[in-house]
Amino acid sequence: MKGFTLIEVLVSTMIFTIVMVISLGALLSMSESDRKAETLKAVINNLNFSLESMSRNIRTGVYYHCGNSGTLTLPQNCSSGDTYLTFLAADSTMGQVVYCKGTATACDASGTTILRSINGGQLLPITAPEVNISTLKFFVTGAPAGDNIQPKVTILLRGVVQVSASKTSPFNLETSVTQRIYDQ
Repeated sequence: MKGFTLIEVLVSTMIFTIVMVISLGALLSMSESDRKAETLKAVINNLNFSLESMSRNIRTGVYYHCGNSGTLTLPQNCSSGDTYLTFLAADSTMGQVVYCKGTATACDASGTTILRSINGGQLLPITAPEVNISTLKFFVTGAPAGDNIQPKVTILLRGVVQVSASKTSPFNLETSVTQRIYDQ
């Protein structure tokens, strides 16, 4: 007689089942990792877009001023860094632009988002809720006109990206933006 015994069929079925369960677990784990990577990529893309938008506005702006006090007609340097940056946008429809770190409606050091106000309007967040900013500092050099130093704003940004309920990914970014208009 040719064929398999019942024991051989049961053993081979059990081995097949064990291999399939392990394979399915690996497949689900890879799928979850891919989902987390896509989430992280989307949030980082939002952060990059926000930083690029800030840089573009700063590059074409004039009369840089750190802090939330003072006038835009008296630009000032701030070598120690500040959480506020105010300047006059080149686009006449934007007028005065303010960038700061804060909560949903107010600039304060305990906030976790980057806010922007255009022409004295409402402060609006420009970063995704999954991005928690711990440090946002603006350093300005060459702000006063006629000092023969090209105005430059350096932005220091630190924080974490919330990938899932239990996983975060830290980031540290620094960029320098030089004013497009030549300082004479």
